[in-house]
Order: sequence, then C-alpha cells, then structure tokens
Amino acid sequence: MGRVTQRRQAFLDVLRVLATMAVVLMHAVSGVLNGGYDFTGWDRRVKAFHALVDVCAVSVPVFLMISGYLFLDPKREITWKDALFQYCRRILLALLVFGIPFSLLEQIMTVKGFSLSMLPTAVWHTLTGRSWSHLWYLYLILILYALTPALKWFLAKYPNAATWGVMLLILLGSSLIPYCLAFLGVGLRWPIPNEFIYLFYYLCGYVFVTKKGIYSKRNAVTCFAAFLVLEFMAGALRFEDGYRIDMAYANPLTVFASILLFAGIRFLWEDKEAGKAVTFLSPLCFGVYLIHPVFLNFCYKFLHVSIMDFRFFIGVPLFFLIAYVGALIGTWVLRKIPVFRKYIL
Repeated sequence: MGRVTQRRQAFLDVLRVLATMAVVLMHAVSGVLNGGYDFTGWDRRVKAFHALVDVCAVSVPVFLMISGYLFLDPKREITWKDALFQYCRRILLALLVFGIPFSLLEQIMTVKGFSLSMLPTAVWHTLTGRSWSHLWYLYLILILYALTPALKWFLAKYPNAATWGVMLLILLGSSLIPYCLAFLGVGLRWPIPNEFIYLFYYLCGYVFVTKKGIYSKRNAVTCFAAFLVLEFMAGALRFEDGYRIDMAYANPLTVFASILLFAGIRFLWEDKEAGKAVTFLSPLCFGVYLIHPVFLNFCYKFLHVSIMDFRFFIGVPLFFLIAYVGALIGTWVLRKIPVFRKYIL
C-alpha cells in the first residue's frame, strides 16, 4: 500500500482497489463476530460470516505482495535512509495521527465521557499496539519496510535457489504443515509461528517482479478459475460440522488463492491503462484502510445498529457501503489538507 514514485502500473492499482474492498467487507463482518452479540439460533448466519471472512482474507496477502513487488524490485535502489526516514516515517506518522485518536475514541465510547487522563493512555496504547485492531497491519509493514534493505542485499547476493528455498520452508512450516495437523486433529504444537507467512507474501512480490510470465487472457482465465475454486472451498468448509480451523492469512487456501488473484490480474492488466474509476480509487486506498472502522464502530457501538438487524443479503452490502463510501469521502477530504497528502496519505 506504499506510495511509489515510479510509473504507476495499472494491474497494481486494480489489485489495490480490490484488496481494499475485500478488507472493508471482512471488517464489516468480523466486527459483528467480535461484537459480543448473542448468536443463539443464528448458527447458519455465523457460519456465513466466517465464510465471508475466509474468502476476504486474500486482502492482506495481496497488499503485501504489492509492497514486495514495488520495494524488492532489483531495479529500485532503497537505502537504509530511504527505508527508515521516508517509508517507515510515513507508516509511523499514520500510526500516531490515527492510532491515538482511535484509542481515545474507544475510551470515550466505553465510559461515555472524556477526561485528560485518557490522552496518555491513548498514546501508550498506540505505541504498544493496543489501539484499534486493524492497525496491526501498520506495525507489520513498518517491520518489513525496515528490513527491506537487508532483504534486497540477501536477494542480490544469493542465487534464486536460496530465495525459493527460504520461501518453501516458510510455506511448509507456517502454512501447509500446521493446516494439515489442525485438519487431522493432531494436537502437536508446531514450532514455526504462522506470522512468518507475511515474509513469504512479501517475497512473492519479488518473484512476480523478477519472473516474467506470458500475459494473455487465457492464462488470466485459468488463474481466475482456480482462484474461484479455492475461494469456494474456503467458504464451503465453514458449513461443514466440526470445522474450526482459524489460520487467517496462513491458511493454504488463502495463500494459493492470493497468488492466483495477483497472477490473474497481472496477466490481464499488464501494460494496460486502468479505467477512470480505478485511477480515482487507488490513491485513496491507504486512507480507506485507515479510517473505514470509524464508520463501522459508530454504527455498531454508538448507534447499536449492525448487520444482525437486517436480513443477511441486505445487511452485509449495506454496512460494506456505509464503511467504504464513508471512508472514501473522508479520505478524499483529508487529502485536500497538504500535510496529510504529502506525509501520510
């Protein structure tokens, strides 16, 4: 989701827009699942919510692959100074400028009042990762940006076989093996954390930028068809009795679906121009990611109105539109402020 100075590539803009929409939809649903609602008698709807979350989980992997595609490009030089004082600075400013007010707002909504003692608490919560939950991604990307010069050194110094080996080990250790163990009901505690999968996605971006494919509609259709099959499987599994595997972005179905989506969009849009809608929406994506929970929290926690108050196929698109359109308008307004546009959005 990082800002780039090189020529914009249409397929990255398309991916960025799609991933942003997916993450807004995912949070609209997960906000209900984590909202303390009484789901007695709503078993099927809860399964549908979990299915939507799993289907939309491709969002973060796509964001990470976009960043890897841009920042690990061998043709792009990034020094430690660039990484720390340009890219990391932007993410850190976003954390402080948005994380502190979000934490403050959470305290106000909890106690239905305000006191000055809330401000240092909000600062501390933001610095320690206890502001609004969606900001976890900023801490992650902050670490990856800081490591980017070292990763570029490794990728330039060692042969591609070493990169593929590292990626295979991560894929096996943080995704495939843990999933198989969970699926089989084996109670073995696997020593490799699932969080290593984020580095895998970042390195996937490097593979995409260095390995040229054959760009054709046929290849794109093949990727999209396989992507839809995996997404259908991810959603359908949630309706199977006894299925309780929650691996989020490390789920193998999510891993391969994300890669197929990235490849399919690239095959279809490589060297093409994005339409006016995508060109307008893409620069707003980072801001939409940052502020869309404001509108969800306002509805769920202040107005006490949620998807549960509507029929499923009305409530889900309704609250998606409330969050997405509201965040688009909010980001568009914030980008009119020069300091926000230059340093954060």
